[in-house]
Amino acid sequence: MYNLVIITPDQMRRDYLSCYGHESIQTNHIDALSEQGVTLDNCYCAAPLCAPSRISFATSTYFSEHNHRNYWSSISSEVPNLVSQLKDQGYRTGMYGKNHLFIYSELEKLWDGLDEICLGNYDGHEKYEHSFSSFTLEENHPYNITGRLTDEAIGFMGENKDRPFFTWINYQDPHPAFTCPPPYDTMFDPDQVELGKEFREYDKDTEPVRNEVWRKHSEMDLCSETQMRQAVAHYMGQIRYVDDSVGRVMDYLKESGLLANTVVLFFSDHGELLGNRGMTHKIPVFYDCLTRIPAILYHPDKYHGIRFGGLVEEVDLTPTLLDMLGVEAPPTMVGKSICPALDAGIYDKFRDSVLCEAGGGAPTCKEAIPGLKLLAPHVPTSFGPGAMLREGSLKLTIYYDDRCELYDLSSDPKELNNLYDDPEYTTVRQKMTLKLLKRLLGVKVRDIKSLEWNDPKYPQDVRFEPLEMKEVIRDIRMEVQ
Repeated sequence: MYNLVIITPDQMRRDYLSCYGHESIQTNHIDALSEQGVTLDNCYCAAPLCAPSRISFATSTYFSEHNHRNYWSSISSEVPNLVSQLKDQGYRTGMYGKNHLFIYSELEKLWDGLDEICLGNYDGHEKYEHSFSSFTLEENHPYNITGRLTDEAIGFMGENKDRPFFTWINYQDPHPAFTCPPPYDTMFDPDQVELGKEFREYDKDTEPVRNEVWRKHSEMDLCSETQMRQAVAHYMGQIRYVDDSVGRVMDYLKESGLLANTVVLFFSDHGELLGNRGMTHKIPVFYDCLTRIPAILYHPDKYHGIRFGGLVEEVDLTPTLLDMLGVEAPPTMVGKSICPALDAGIYDKFRDSVLCEAGGGAPTCKEAIPGLKLLAPHVPTSFGPGAMLREGSLKLTIYYDDRCELYDLSSDPKELNNLYDDPEYTTVRQKMTLKLLKRLLGVKVRDIKSLEWNDPKYPQDVRFEPLEMKEVIRDIRMEVQ
């Protein structure tokens, strides 16, 4: 049996890793993993929010199927998921870092080794004053946990090296606030940071109104270019902190001989706005900086040095892992393993489209509330529901109660030219809208030949409830007509 190690930084942008094209950050350890494994070039998260994304990953179910929509969402351990599936197979399980997934009272049922800690947005730090705050994190500060979590994870693997283990490391970094300890705090010169035109050049009249509401609530008008460059420099420092920690984990696996029998997944739950369109953090929008995630798979015996260009969804990652481990996936999982494509040498095609969803539970806030200042995008700023479909280079976003978007990534990779109301794209928009509707309606569809609905392992009381989509469907049908 293979061991499994998953490393999940929180809010790490794909384009801030050198193996994905960043020119100066030098993420050497993650790059080495990429060179040895399978690098997914077009993997999209299920939702650009922490808990919904992680729930979709672990259960291989879509956002509108599990219907957990907000930061604080959690699921029962009885819901079929990656951790329970491996524990049932005799794996020793260890989790270090933030949960953002399971009901907290049930964590000890799932994990044999556990250090659960979630720092939110570093809200308790006195220097966290704005959404764009950046500062040096004191080395001995209790919030400096990345090194500690790495130590604990390595210790767990050492204690269980004689039996199959599953270790999941969930780093806080590079989540805001933009802060890191020495030497990472001075590793990058803010004066050398290029913000790009997308920091200030965006059209308020064609983008979703939630963007401007969040900019106002987060006081981004107070954020100078100098302050934003400093935030980016510290964000890069946070990523290098994670990169060095990845190096420590991989070095341990090599030196202990465990790497020869260990599958590794490195992926982020979603990205970070980091100044795009004058915003930081994340909100329920679907720009690539938030939804297109880094994902690298390592198998000790095959699939080395592969760039996989096909469209992949986050829900595909767990079925792929189970396939690599030789463990059967529960029939409730909707994702598809990429292993058959890898075995066939087909790297440029996988899915015809990808689906990403977010929001719900509160309408879109249409006007900024005078005097309301937020450090992070909480209610009422940004919870109006929306869904995104990417097909080829085209990317459509439909919001229930906000301006919709359509971008052609081949000519507009920064997503600054909204084509949704462009007459030349009317037919494209209608076809993609219909396909998005069909994908949303098909979320609950299963292959009935493979399902055993009366299987006692999957009782009715832990199944997910379908999303009430009546009003959304009505609006989309009107668009198609």
